[in-house]
Amino acid sequence: MTTVTLAAGSLDAMRAHARATYPDECCGFVIERLGGEEVVPVTNIQNELHARDPHQYPRTAATAYTMGREQVAVIDGVERGQLVLRAIYHSHPEHDAYFSAEDRKQAVGPWGEPNYPQAAQIVLSVRGGAVAAVKAFAWDLVAGDYVEADLGVGPA
Repeated sequence: MTTVTLAAGSLDAMRAHARATYPDECCGFVIERLGGEEVVPVTNIQNELHARDPHQYPRTAATAYTMGREQVAVIDGVERGQLVLRAIYHSHPEHDAYFSAEDRKQAVGPWGEPNYPQAAQIVLSVRGGAVAAVKAFAWDLVAGDYVEADLGVGPA
């Protein structure tokens, strides 16, 4: 089984973000820049999209996420080689920490290949406002899918 290792401080920051946005889903990135690991929270604009066009966006932020404009700086930094994308994270309020079909749809491109194969997918289960579980998923080339990985904790 693959192991995804993140700094203890990154896990703490993701947990805090998930608690702060509850009962909605949170979303963001774990990046590596200048030798250090950082969590970059991103605004979930799913409720705005749902309010604007509920037919096209039937789900609210309680069960879905769409990253806001903050994602642009991260993606641009990855594409320019200025930072490394370690993980993409989001929460599942009142649901388990699992990699859903919707999560997979967001993580892969139109040909079923991952958008960022080197980046883990982290899912946090939040129940009653408390983080109940955190799980990591990594792209498995043989399986052609994201599979659960061990989540290791490194130095803060």
